[in-house]
Amino acid sequence: MLTIAICDNNTKDSKKIEAIVKGYMDTKCMSYRMYCYNSGEELLAFRIKFDLVFLDIAMDGINGIQAGRKLREMNRNVKIVYTTSYQQYCIQAVNKVHAFAYLEKPVTKEKAEYQLNEIIQYIKEEKEKMKTINFEVVEITEEGKLETRIKNFEVNDIYYFEYLNRKIKIRLEQEEYFFVYSMKELAQKMKLYDFTVCHQCYLVNLRHVKKIKGYEVFLDGSNEVLPVSQKKSAEFRKKLNQFIHSSL
Repeated sequence: MLTIAICDNNTKDSKKIEAIVKGYMDTKCMSYRMYCYNSGEELLAFRIKFDLVFLDIAMDGINGIQAGRKLREMNRNVKIVYTTSYQQYCIQAVNKVHAFAYLEKPVTKEKAEYQLNEIIQYIKEEKEKMKTINFEVVEITEEGKLETRIKNFEVNDIYYFEYLNRKIKIRLEQEEYFFVYSMKELAQKMKLYDFTVCHQCYLVNLRHVKKIKGYEVFLDGSNEVLPVSQKKSAEFRKKLNQFIHSSL
């Protein structure tokens, strides 16, 4: 299911894009959720991880460029299509936000559907490349007994691993699981998937790092903050910068 947002302070423009997107998605028989907002502040307040956002640039308060940068901090995989009557803003959209595309107003059905075709294909290819990994997790049954079972995880869904009481905790956005493993071997195994040690007890997924400040790592979605050890700070920052540049 795709999660789509339209953010435009012009109700007429917003409703037009909404109708085009709805018609396209219904024709393709694709499942989706669509949300409409009339300001950048309102869009960001909901903190939803969108797959696609149609974003007006010239808005009062937080403009589209500022909102786009915040969205990218929350979710680097979001596809942003800017809509604007001012072509001079398009260079900022590309350079500062790395937008997927932009549409000049008034937005036409033909041009919007062309971009939707490209975006849907791009998202499908991303999902096909999505990697999974499995661990033998320990769970408590309904009878109160400990039971181990093999569980598959999508790599992108994992926020971090934490060494805790001789076990490893695997943290997802809303769930956590435990398994027995060596932290050193785990770090080596997960290096291929852009996980990096920020502290002797934490192995973090770089795609979920929102920012690093001092000796703290702020994660997107979960709003959690992890410690960065002074010893590992320089190497962690280097790897994070490399990951960000390779993702652009």
